[in-house]
Amino acid sequence: MFEVEIVSIQTHNEKQNITKPAKIGSVVLFILSLICIVVSTYGYMMGDLNWESLQPLAKKVYAARKEARSFETPITGTIDLFGEGRGTVPIALVSVVMNNAVLIFLVGITFLFNAIMLRTQSWERMKDLFTVQPAVFFFLLFVYYPIIDLLRISFTDMRMLVPDPQSFVGLKNYEWLFLKSGWSIFSESLLITIRYTFWEIFITLVGGMLLALLFNRMTRLFHAMRTIVFMPKYIAVSTSAIVFIWILNGSYGILNYLLSLVGIKGPNWLVDANSALTGILFLTAWRVVGYATIIYLSAMQGISKDYYEAAAIDGADAVHRFRYITLPMLAPTTVFLFVTTFIASMKVFQSVDVMTQGGPGTATNVMVQWIYNLSFRDFRAARAAAVSVVFFMILLVCTAATMRYTNRSVNYDS
Repeated sequence: MFEVEIVSIQTHNEKQNITKPAKIGSVVLFILSLICIVVSTYGYMMGDLNWESLQPLAKKVYAARKEARSFETPITGTIDLFGEGRGTVPIALVSVVMNNAVLIFLVGITFLFNAIMLRTQSWERMKDLFTVQPAVFFFLLFVYYPIIDLLRISFTDMRMLVPDPQSFVGLKNYEWLFLKSGWSIFSESLLITIRYTFWEIFITLVGGMLLALLFNRMTRLFHAMRTIVFMPKYIAVSTSAIVFIWILNGSYGILNYLLSLVGIKGPNWLVDANSALTGILFLTAWRVVGYATIIYLSAMQGISKDYYEAAAIDGADAVHRFRYITLPMLAPTTVFLFVTTFIASMKVFQSVDVMTQGGPGTATNVMVQWIYNLSFRDFRAARAAAVSVVFFMILLVCTAATMRYTNRSVNYDS
């Protein structure tokens, strides 16, 4: 009871320490926040939401933009927002608000948050809040807003080459995806992505663990080998892909030359539909195995040698020590590699785009490659957004299910 009274007295004292400048600043920030929120909401409704009652005004802005682009001049003219000359403002200003509505809204929310905090918190606590706000602001702007806007675009008829405002079409894009021609392409692309993901996870976990077991026994060459196997991770994917295009060339590639020395005729790896995905996996193996090796190696060196010594005294051979000591102790590391590799491989794009561009035919048309083609080759951004939303939900559900299962079955305290 006495401690509760002390805490309440301290809280009361903190509130009493709120100075008059802080109160004035709070009022100013509150007014600015209201202005930003109202203006940004109006601009968002006029622009991205294409609100029906604001369409006449939006059309004037789009017409002024088109004229300015045609003559390569700044946007000129004024617009009456409220009618009867009560709200005449420059069209250029309205255009800026429409283009930056989300940014202005987030600034308004930041002002509102600080206004409330200045009225309720001491200056010492405000210093801590000020340090984290930039990170939160950019996280909201560059992570959560794109996801929300992607969902909005999926309900419109947005096209990349059409500058006019997008129209709301409801579930039309999802109808195309699930009930029309989009479903066959989606299911095929998803299956290809799953096949690629399975093999990348297999290569990462098995290859990384085998190399880690080998390097864990090395002493003199350990540091040198660690650098060598991890080096591919430092090289840009596009650069590596160009090198592997030469290595896998059917006519003069070094891989087919080496195979010919032992009497094997190699395929035209990236041109043959049956071997194109395998060719991409060669690049994947070269890049990911070294990373997994270092992660596993770090975990292995953290396992106490007492476990192995006790098992050896009890007569356990190397296989049993690996099965009953090493594998269980590496379970948290394996889960980490599984989840991160699953997410990365399901989103594979750069290597596919450089090496095959989804071909030959649709042999390597993974999900992100298809989404890219829909948006930037077919210029159907709304359909690409619908596919992205569905694909995002699949990744979210799979990742959540994996984490839920591993949290129950994997012991992280060992």
